Amino acid sequence: MGALSDVFLAIDAGTGSARALAFDIEGRLVTQAAREWTHVAVPGHPGGTVFDTDGGWTAIAGAVSEVVARLGERRVAAVAASSMREGFVLSDAEGRELWACPNTDGRARAEAEELVAEGVADEVYRTAGDWVSITAPARLRWIARHQPDVLAAARHFGMLSDWVTTRLTGAFVTEPTSGSSSALFDLRARDWSDELAGLVGIDRRILPPVVECGQVVGAVTAEASAATGLPAGTPV
Repeated sequence: MGALSDVFLAIDAGTGSARALAFDIEGRLVTQAAREWTHVAVPGHPGGTVFDTDGGWTAIAGAVSEVVARLGERRVAAVAASSMREGFVLSDAEGRELWACPNTDGRARAEAEELVAEGVADEVYRTAGDWVSITAPARLRWIARHQPDVLAAARHFGMLSDWVTTRLTGAFVTEPTSGSSSALFDLRARDWSDELAGLVGIDRRILPPVVECGQVVGAVTAEASAATGLPAGTPV
């Protein structure tokens, strides 16, 4: 018998679960595993929910480890991440997560209404093609108002799939399908909008470089390898 073909691993940080799926070169599903998760409510802020980055990574690592164990001698040729839209993570200069939310987080309703009243929401829609009800502009204003120390310490902004990539490689990047769900993107330019960043009041420098889908941005680190079972050096 010939050698088993390589597989390509997709990691999905979904609303209700973390999933790992291995596909062959023809796009056929070889095996998959999942870990369900829930998002804790924010006391004192109706509708608010938090994304648990430590628990989330444990769930992702568990699902990936299960898939890797099932693959046996089959090699994982590359890894890519996807996620629920709108959820994002703020990290400090050392890469430690400071604040994270899933797409279910609704604590910034008042801030969203303010952005509508000020006309900022109209500009967000014209440029980014999205509303402000559960996207980053309102949530960032909420953080500035309720947790200003967090925003002051933030040096990296990333959507949840970007965070998975960072956990795997240490790299801070985004790609248009993910980054655009922030409502801070210029859809025509396929890049962050300096104008929207200014209107929302955030430092443009915390927004990561934009790469195209399929571009290799790094490799699985030794630390991520120990957690997931993926060989260190696997392209991501």
